[in-house]
Amino acid sequence: MPEIGFPFKPRAIGRDYLNWPLLPEIFPTAFPGVKTSRDDVVVDTDRDALITRMQQYFDPTISHAEMERISPGVMESGSGFDAIPTREYLLKRGFLPQNIVRYCYRPFDIRWLYWEPETKLLDRNRVEYSPHVFIGNIWLEARQRQNNDIFDRGYVSQVLSDNFGSGLSSFFPLYLRTSAQQRDMFDFAAEVDPRNLSNGRQLNLSDTALAYVQAVGSIAEAEALFYHSIAVLHAPNYRNENAGALRQDWPRIPLPATRELLLASAELGRRVAALLDSEQPVAGVTSGVIAEALRPIAVLSIAGGGQINPTGGDLDVTAGWGHAGRGGITMPGKGKTLERRAKAGEITPELGVVPDGKTLDVYLNERVSWRNVPPRVWSYTIGGYQVLKKWLSYRERPLLGRGLRVDEAREVTQIARRIAAILLLEPELDANYRAVVGATYRQ
Repeated sequence: MPEIGFPFKPRAIGRDYLNWPLLPEIFPTAFPGVKTSRDDVVVDTDRDALITRMQQYFDPTISHAEMERISPGVMESGSGFDAIPTREYLLKRGFLPQNIVRYCYRPFDIRWLYWEPETKLLDRNRVEYSPHVFIGNIWLEARQRQNNDIFDRGYVSQVLSDNFGSGLSSFFPLYLRTSAQQRDMFDFAAEVDPRNLSNGRQLNLSDTALAYVQAVGSIAEAEALFYHSIAVLHAPNYRNENAGALRQDWPRIPLPATRELLLASAELGRRVAALLDSEQPVAGVTSGVIAEALRPIAVLSIAGGGQINPTGGDLDVTAGWGHAGRGGITMPGKGKTLERRAKAGEITPELGVVPDGKTLDVYLNERVSWRNVPPRVWSYTIGGYQVLKKWLSYRERPLLGRGLRVDEAREVTQIARRIAAILLLEPELDANYRAVVGATYRQ
């Protein structure tokens, strides 16, 4: 098939898949993720620690030699980065405290970033991307080609984001921010092109997509189209039926034939998006009364019972999940999990702990674990990463420099429950996908 290249072995592809528009044919503007390359300097889980380190970097009374002792990575020259001239230039310009921003470092791993707009302190700062990150905007991550056999793109973020695994990520926004000059033009032209909004935003919508939303409803359905795309990308049937094509090119999205189908699909997409946004509380999953099926998942426990003592080292991650590699890169480790038979009240059939009845305890250290992490939750990947294992690999005590805080330990429980909730949504996502495929829009 020329449309998806000529693979060396048969590829799965749905009958009508090639009739659907590619993701960039719906949302034409996307930006590659930020590439820091000096993560140990410009990225941190602790905002205050990052501010202190960057203030030291911008302090002219601290010599280059002393700065190297404080943070070796920032004074080490490399490909395209000359450490001393870069620091000398930035010392003259000064620290930009407003550029300490929230940063999606990996899926479900939101940190703090010092976003530097000049020089190569950030390897790729993506100055064209940053202005469009604002409150109320939302981003969908995708890749033109998926190297892995399992399609796992479609992460959702509301903050500036890094490149995710297996190459270059592209982030598709719902909105674009417009300049003052463009706003004047758009105010004048709003009736001509409804994508141009009067509040400094422009819908990231192609001519094809504009014609579609107007045919099934109005421009008001543009947001629904974005969330519908999220729902489709997370439907297991969509991923399995079209696995071959998804490895070769951008994902294609079937467009619902009616406004009712579009809105129903978008509602599912909103639920998925909320579950993927680790900073957005989700009732029944991370807040309020936790759903019965999720309550037993990833419960923080200590061997033999009793109270967990954070100051006594009970929340230190020392089970071998990660270690420092060359160039400041974190290398994953084996860690420690214990497979066991699930107890009464722990079994959730939809999450794959039956028929063999097995579940996992995932250990921080020899004494403390997150009990009852269903195998499907533990193995869940998105953006090229096994989510929970990747999160833990960065938080070994020698790498983090401290034990976990109580809220960080609870974050693992919440991530596991978010993943479980997504997995429990899969039958609805599949039914929705089947309904859309059965009634797709034809131009």
